[in-house]
Amino acid sequence: MSSAAMSMETAPRRSRVIAGLLSLIAPGVGQLYAGRPRRGVALFAMLVAIQLTLLAVAVLLPASYAAIMSYAALVAIVGLGAFLFVLVDAVRLARRADGSQPVCRWSVCAAAVVAVWLVFIAVSTLSGLIKPHLPWRMFNLPSSSMQPTLRLGERLLGDMSYFKQHAPSRGDVIIYRLPKDPSTLYIKRVVALAGDQVVFRDGRAIVNGTAVAEPYADLGDPRAFYNNTAAFTVPADHVFVVGDNRANSTDSRVASQHGPVPRKNLVGRATQIFWSDQPDRAGLWVGTPNR
Repeated sequence: MSSAAMSMETAPRRSRVIAGLLSLIAPGVGQLYAGRPRRGVALFAMLVAIQLTLLAVAVLLPASYAAIMSYAALVAIVGLGAFLFVLVDAVRLARRADGSQPVCRWSVCAAAVVAVWLVFIAVSTLSGLIKPHLPWRMFNLPSSSMQPTLRLGERLLGDMSYFKQHAPSRGDVIIYRLPKDPSTLYIKRVVALAGDQVVFRDGRAIVNGTAVAEPYADLGDPRAFYNNTAAFTVPADHVFVVGDNRANSTDSRVASQHGPVPRKNLVGRATQIFWSDQPDRAGLWVGTPNR
């Protein structure tokens, strides 16, 4: 989008409708159409800079409901505000055009639209590359195995950097790669650590001979198949995980499909519910009891 690419012929007033439509399709091109190419380039560069800045801010956010909701509000306000400013500016310039501005050929405007979209695609690709490295992430709950703590269909926040600095603890709700299929992510609760002996009686965990206080668990039918197990000693560098919905969970009790989880498979620690069809559950802490 440069003035060298524009005809020096003069023209009548520009259409405000066309300027607005071009700005909706590709911000900055409306200014080009209105005869202010440098302004269009500057405003488009501003929008890209805002996107990159917001992306950088995302990398610094903790896995906190309040922080991410505040960030979402910031993105909406700043992003929409900047976009509307560029749109209104293009319409205003078109209205004020008096014919003395150089005319933008339609081929040049079309090329500018393509260039704008290529830049947006590049920024979107960069966002996709950065997303796996964010210190937080959202997860869908596709099953009821963690009820009543986590309900089917809710979205959960995970702290993706937690286990880089901390060892797992009993009670942690963790996101991990399934030992039998590392491409699949599971969410369960740690009940025993390496070297612990764990056994289940009527759905309740007994670790090293002591029944664990589990107010978060729904033990279900005490006669359910995996609610009563033989004693098991957790191997080195592994954790033993189970679902809070004890009678309806495939977890470390099922050796053939799951088994104990290697520590290297731990992806993150659950923190808070981000979205639920029950608004009062949004922001609810569901991670390690007593943190």
